[in-house]
Amino acid sequence: MIGLLTANGEAPIRKETTMNQLKAVVAGLATAAASVAIGMGLAAGVAQAQPDPMVCQDPTSPPGPANFCTYQWCPGSPVMKNMPDWDMSVCHPWYFDENSPVTDSIIIEGFPDPPPPRFYGPCPPFAFLCP
Repeated sequence: MIGLLTANGEAPIRKETTMNQLKAVVAGLATAAASVAIGMGLAAGVAQAQPDPMVCQDPTSPPGPANFCTYQWCPGSPVMKNMPDWDMSVCHPWYFDENSPVTDSIIIEGFPDPPPPRFYGPCPPFAFLCP
């Protein structure tokens, strides 16, 4: 028992044990890094494959009174109740028929008609209240 202790009374550190532990830690870190890299690559691929859920008539302009946006269905999106009989291999803009009941909504392909222009009436005497 005395032969296994150093001069200060501590057990000696074995080189083989320390090297094996170091190899195990390095292998674990390499495996973790590879898993993260693979996961990030797969996540980026999935993110690129999913289309935007909304589409605008003019995709180069922001939404506004002259550029209306609506929903978009693309291959891989879930099949919806009352879906039109459209080509399931391409994306389609669509909107709900506002006259259909909420519990049995009708889907219409395309963009909705723009709303009528707003009429604010005559301007009140206070200029800051004018549109």
